[in-house]
This record gives sequence, structure tokens and C-alpha cells, in this order.
Amino acid sequence: MREIISTKLIVLLLFVFSMSFNAFSQFIECNTGVTVNLNCVSSLNGGNLAFACGDSGTVIKSTTVGSIWVNVTGNGIPSNANLFNIFAVDNNVVLTAGNIGTNTYVYRTSSGGSNWSQVFVQSNGRINAMNFRNVLTGIICGNPVAGRWSMWKTSNGGINWDSTGMFLPQSGGETGFNNSLYGKNMNIRFGTNNSRIYYSTNYGLTWIIQSTSPEVNSTAVWFYAHDSTYGNLGGDSLLKTTNSGSNWEFIHPSAGSGKISGFTWGNFYVESSFPPSIQWYVRNDNKIYVFGGGNIVPIYIAPSGVYRYLSDHFNFGETVYAVRSNGGITKFSTYIVSVQQISTEIPERWLLSQNYPNPFNPNTHIGFRIAESGLVRVTVFDALGKEIQTLVNQELQPGTYDVDFNGTDMPSGVYYYKIESGSFAETKKMVLIK
Repeated sequence: MREIISTKLIVLLLFVFSMSFNAFSQFIECNTGVTVNLNCVSSLNGGNLAFACGDSGTVIKSTTVGSIWVNVTGNGIPSNANLFNIFAVDNNVVLTAGNIGTNTYVYRTSSGGSNWSQVFVQSNGRINAMNFRNVLTGIICGNPVAGRWSMWKTSNGGINWDSTGMFLPQSGGETGFNNSLYGKNMNIRFGTNNSRIYYSTNYGLTWIIQSTSPEVNSTAVWFYAHDSTYGNLGGDSLLKTTNSGSNWEFIHPSAGSGKISGFTWGNFYVESSFPPSIQWYVRNDNKIYVFGGGNIVPIYIAPSGVYRYLSDHFNFGETVYAVRSNGGITKFSTYIVSVQQISTEIPERWLLSQNYPNPFNPNTHIGFRIAESGLVRVTVFDALGKEIQTLVNQELQPGTYDVDFNGTDMPSGVYYYKIESGSFAETKKMVLIK
């Protein structure tokens, strides 16, 4: 009886949350073809390209927004390596780190996973996380060895690693956590089990200690890409900062059980609004949680397995991936503006309608028809052809749809919007006048 009441309560909370935020998120289970424990995922190009890694040397790859996953296990990575983290630098260069026994290794591919080579090894170590601020410059962070944190830097895209000038002494017996690192430009932070995080403003040359007390474990660290004064920290509880980590305060109540293991964020209409409109997190259970506006609820329950991590993103409208202990991956979009299905009648053909009103300021509607189910992507470009916003990036059923575009933060001018679905693609022009 208690389980039935709990389930009904969750459903009610989900309904209330979605009504109060008028938000849209479609959660889709991916067919990965693997059943091993997956520990990390990294994505690029709005989620179109994604790599995930896990136990038994497993690496899987998708170039179809998670619709199809290809197993690129092996090819230079031993099958007895348990991989804890992965980072896609670009479409071809990817690095993954893990352990074989007490030795920790980093493997690199420059062929999109076709072949891997070992580029780093350390005895009695464990690389917890990695970050690249550009295609050449990156950092790896691992548990302390011989009284110092394992901090290494590369200046050639991960081919070679050097710890010169990266000294950070260990305090007591402190260690870190898988993927508990956040880096943006020259700023980098990572979590510990010692009531503190370490913060560097010069990409690891010097470090500042920031207290997280009374939260002991900072198993996940995240900061808002557009304004680094706001951030979240997770352990047993959920915390936030509004002054770049100098002080932390609890967010009550902190829903769920188990250690928090990853954050991501999304907004309603304006990418750079502050603070972020809503955020998602996972912890070591079977739910994805969403919080914002005073509400914290589990918005999705996985069919099986326990969540280990979810991919962060920097751009409005990206697809996010959350990996689990049984090889499962859930994908969802951080695009919050609802795409509405106007009709379920199956059209005879695909169609992209002219936006209305046009010219517009600042809102306009874009209609389209889908003749077959499949992945649909609707994007907006400026006059130079630069993609500035993803309006739709998900699988849809046949029917007629409408989606809003808001140009509040855009200058007046000519813009283009494009739909892609299967072999169908069409582009139209619209004009923003303020």
C-alpha cells in the first residue's frame, strides 16, 4: 500500500511541476547493445555525437543523437580496464581513463574510436576526471599518490602529459570522486571527501580551498556556464552558491537517496538568463530529478539500473544523456519551450510552413508536418549561417506540430530556420524587427 501511495504522489508531483513550468521534456531509452556498468558520457554538437564508457573496457558511440549506438570496445583498450570517465575533444579526438588493478591509464583515439593508444599510466593511482578547454589544452585530475593530488596537463591534445607546476598537496587522507570536476575556460573545480572543493582560476597552476561544510562529500560539482557566480554541489544533499563557491547553502528538501553524481541545466526561452530556469540532477538511484522555482521532483524513473552520470552542456537546446549501471542510457532535451502537436492525422508529405507573424518581435510560431515517425531537428541560423538555437531535436510521431521561437536576445535582422527529418530538409527565411 505504501508503494502505491508513493507512486501516485510522484505522478501528481510530476503533473504539478509540468503544469507550473509549462515545460516539455521527452525522455527516451536508448538501445545501447551493452549491459555493463556505464560510468560516464560526453557529447558534442548539441548531442548529435556522444561517447560513453564503462567496465570491461567498454566504449560506445552514437552519431545519431543517441538513436543508434556503435560498440567501439577494444581496438587498443584492454577488456579488463574499468573506464571511469571519457571526454570528446572533437569529432575524432576522444580520451578515456580507467584502471586495471591498482594502475590507472588514459587511452586516446584520433579516429573517432576506430583505434586507441595508451598515452598515460600511473601506479597506485586513479584518474577521476578530465577536461579540455580547447583542442590542445587539457587537464586530468586523479586521487592523491605519495601525498599529492595527481594533476597533469597536456598542450598537444592529450598525446603527452606533464605534471610540472601542477603541485597540489593532499590534506590528510582525502580523495576525489568520478567525474566530480567542472571546467570552463581557465576556471576549474573538483570535489573531495574532505568538506572542501579545490578551485583554480589559472587552469591548475594555483589552487584555492573552498569549504563545503557541513557537506563532507562533493561527489558532483557544477557551475553555470554563462555566469560562474552560480553553481551547484552535490553529495548526500543538494547545495547552491551565488558567489562563486565562497559560500554554500542547502536547497531543501533535497529529493532522492544516494550520492548526487551529475548536473545539467536548461532554460525556457533565453539561454543566458540568470540563474538558470531549471536544472536536472541524477544520484545513485533510478530517477532523474528536476529542480527550479522551489520545486524538486523526480521527473523520470528508469525501467532498471542505477544512474551514474549525465552529460553537461553549454548551449540551449542540447540533448543530454544519463548513463546507468546496466548499460542503459536515457536521453532527453534541455530545450524547454514546448513543441505542440496540433494534429495526429498523418500528412501525405513533409512540410515546413512559413513562420507567423513575419516580420516578428520578439515571438513567432513555426509550423511543420511530419509524414513518418523519426528524429526531427529544427534549428535557427543567423544571416552568416551560424546555428544560434535548436528548437526541436527529438523523435516525433507523424502529425502536425507548432513550435515557438523567441528573439528577445537577438538583434534585428534576417534569420533562417531549417527542418531535417530523414531525407527531408527545408529552410525558410524570417525577419526580426525591433
